[in-house]
Amino acid sequence: MIYIRYLTKQNRAILDIIECADDHMTAEEIYRRVRKVMPHISVGTVYRNLNALSDEGSIRRISLPCGPDRYDRNVIPHGHLVCEMCGSVSDLFVEQVQSIIRETLGTECFSYELNVSALCEKCRRLATHDAERVLL
Repeated sequence: MIYIRYLTKQNRAILDIIECADDHMTAEEIYRRVRKVMPHISVGTVYRNLNALSDEGSIRRISLPCGPDRYDRNVIPHGHLVCEMCGSVSDLFVEQVQSIIRETLGTECFSYELNVSALCEKCRRLATHDAERVLL
């Protein structure tokens, strides 16, 4: 984890929330959680701090075409699976992506954006279960 030069109370609170999260939260979700520990923080302050933290490399911004940006504590290059049914975002590690980029470009890949639209495991199970019920 790379930390910005001087962590303000706001930076620290936001970073703590992101580091403890099990999911990839939106700025609004982070704002709601940080308000529990800093009731007077403004939404603008949360957005400014998220921008600063992602610009510094402490967190990763995930830009999605079909919804608000999400934020990830894991800054190691990896992709994301975006569920078409429930909208969840989960980490997707495909080692070959970096190898293919390295071979194609002839240089190391420091970062990349890969968002795969599919069904998450939970929604796949639900869809399979629903399909089985229809067949019965």
